[in-house]
Amino acid sequence: MRKMKRLTGIIAAGAMIFALAGCGGKKGDFDVTTLGNDLDTKIMYQDTLAAMDLDTAGMFLNLSEVNVTKAAVYEGSGGTAEEIVVLECASEDDAKKAEQVLKDRVSEQIESFTDYVPEELTKLNAAVIKVSGKYAVLSVSDTPDEAKKIIDQYM
Repeated sequence: MRKMKRLTGIIAAGAMIFALAGCGGKKGDFDVTTLGNDLDTKIMYQDTLAAMDLDTAGMFLNLSEVNVTKAAVYEGSGGTAEEIVVLECASEDDAKKAEQVLKDRVSEQIESFTDYVPEELTKLNAAVIKVSGKYAVLSVSDTPDEAKKIIDQYM
């Protein structure tokens, strides 16, 4: 009886270790609004960022070819390049399309700000774009390392 309890305990401990080891890979689903809010509130911005609805964001980001199910988008006044885009897409393929859209957005912003406010190019050249599973994220700020840490908590 005593050996059986001990064996059961060892098996349970082994199962727990095995389950925990499986958690080290890809993170699961998350709420894009929560990540967007964390990026907005835990990073200092020069500009005041305002939340934008998906329809409006879809027009200026050119998301017509991407099936986005939920988004958190924050834009500045236009005086800076600072912005946050967190997208939950219908599929991993859509997230890959969204990645290209976000890269195109940064390129367009670089072109726009080159003559307008060249100081913003530092932020744009360090823009954080990350895609994982069905999620795609863009963060443009003065603190890209901090943005990466926040995003990595989710993705």
